Amino acid sequence: MHQSRRALLGATAGLLAAPAFAQTATSNMPVVSGQSQVRQTNVVDSLAAAGNFDAFLEYVSRAGQVEFLRGAGPFTLLAPTNAAMERLPVTLRESLNPNQVNPQGSSTSPDRVRLQAFVNMHIIEGRYTLAELANTTTRLRTRNGNAVEVVSQPGQAYNTRIIGDSGFGVGGVNAELRPTRFIVPEIMATNGVVLPIDVPLIQ
Repeated sequence: MHQSRRALLGATAGLLAAPAFAQTATSNMPVVSGQSQVRQTNVVDSLAAAGNFDAFLEYVSRAGQVEFLRGAGPFTLLAPTNAAMERLPVTLRESLNPNQVNPQGSSTSPDRVRLQAFVNMHIIEGRYTLAELANTTTRLRTRNGNAVEVVSQPGQAYNTRIIGDSGFGVGGVNAELRPTRFIVPEIMATNGVVLPIDVPLIQ
């Protein structure tokens, strides 16, 4: 996993000082007001530098979305932390992860269609910062075609969830549609913004 993060950093790795990693570490505190960190690189390399998104970055890489997210954008990336990724249903995780070993002892390949849909479910084209989403209800569209609703009220956590049944579903008929909270801090990148979340979006 750590090798994947180093690979994603690429040429940027030599420019990022180790103390800066600690400055952008996410906490589990929900966002109740604008709290930002600024990075002088794109959303995916900013995510790699933050150091708490290795599991999601592995999915991004295997879905072939790294170079896309290094593009001009702008993008809003709803990024599940490592702890959030542990909340994925086991059966879904097994279908998305590579080289899973089944009960017969042989390895399986990831479901690439569902993998790409899962990653695209967390990418929104356009830049939507916490300040822009504050104190209102906003509906956005993911690259997977899902409608996402972000709800923010003064003094309360920002919550988001998928609404309706648009877009390709990855969780199956038993997918649990539970609200997801933004957690601090948001990460401002050169081609968009990263909004860390405490539960992955699934449908």
